[in-house]
Amino acid sequence: MNARELLQLMVRTDRGSMTVWSKPEVASALDAYRAEVLAEVSAWLVKKAREFRAMGGEMRAAQADAVAAMASKVDRGAVRPDNVRMLPADFFEPGHTYTVNEPFTAPEVRPHFQCVAVAVHPTTGNRRAFGFEQRTANAPWASASLRDEEWADGWVDVTEAGETA
Repeated sequence: MNARELLQLMVRTDRGSMTVWSKPEVASALDAYRAEVLAEVSAWLVKKAREFRAMGGEMRAAQADAVAAMASKVDRGAVRPDNVRMLPADFFEPGHTYTVNEPFTAPEVRPHFQCVAVAVHPTTGNRRAFGFEQRTANAPWASASLRDEEWADGWVDVTEAGETA
């Protein structure tokens, strides 16, 4: 259940003649609130784009263009509940746990990695995932950082399957 569905349940619309709001009125109020929040997000993105552009430089100008494009997408309604399908990740994501997809290896001897943060190197632009790695099920967790090259080893997200460290 998402927040919208929860709020719709919380606002009682089934009290007969004592009902304060009809279901369409509740839905309309929730739509209006969502529009206000998206307008705030768009305004914030425009502000960030201006800040990036004011910093000068080619990289900051590219960042400003990307952020301004996002603001434009929010303004024109591209952010909708039916348009937020997630594509498969192309790198580790913070808050997720991964294991290496080795079909002929017992699960208890596969390494696991809990991603805490992802950062981009300031000069090379290479991504690095920071977190904790466990080499086997009974091994201690140790600090680790993994690069794009390690992602290519076949790490798969096991967080969704309910498997955590």
